[in-house]
Amino acid sequence: MNNKKPWEQNQYKRFEDNWNKKWSKKFPNKSKLKNKIIELNYNNFYDVNNAFGKLDKALQICDFLKKLSYAKPPQDTEKIIITILVSCAEAIYKINKPEEDINENLIKGFFKPVQSKLKGKIKGHTETKMPYNKSFDSTEVLYLIRNDYIHNGNFTGKVFRLNSSEKKSYNHGLFYYYEKENKNKLIQVFSSINLSYLEFINIFLESFILNIEKYCTKHKK
Repeated sequence: MNNKKPWEQNQYKRFEDNWNKKWSKKFPNKSKLKNKIIELNYNNFYDVNNAFGKLDKALQICDFLKKLSYAKPPQDTEKIIITILVSCAEAIYKINKPEEDINENLIKGFFKPVQSKLKGKIKGHTETKMPYNKSFDSTEVLYLIRNDYIHNGNFTGKVFRLNSSEKKSYNHGLFYYYEKENKNKLIQVFSSINLSYLEFINIFLESFILNIEKYCTKHKK
């Protein structure tokens, strides 16, 4: 770090301080990764530091929005929470695949390391009686939720299972999907989600750190 400019050194030092105060609690047993991040050249370190900054802001906003859902009267914020986290996932995965311009592919790439933990917990399908019959995997459902809020402004509806509710209980939703072969044709998609807010956050954090590890391995000195 001695050959770095003072303002660059300050950013490395600030990241290390934030890790010790905050990230070490969210990512225990990852001290070796912290060292790898500190050892990155500045341009690559900047990408990782920026990703942690995006994560930090997203988590702060989502925790605030979740508290609003317990307010009196309670506020519908869960679709907004999903939108923020999914948008954060897009931006973070971009460091691993900067040439990718399709948002849905960025989301799929980000969640790929934890796909097995989402399988069966987040799913979607069309009505079996309809001519167009399709199943939707977890990332496709998350993308539908994101689009429903961003493009339609629809924030109403529950997404997460309550911590106290049974593990087998699902929250159900209805979304509209444009058939790729016919952009004028709307398809109804029924979603089922069996994850609490904290469970989803933990899966998101696991995927985040695995994506960061992938980046650091690719760019290590």
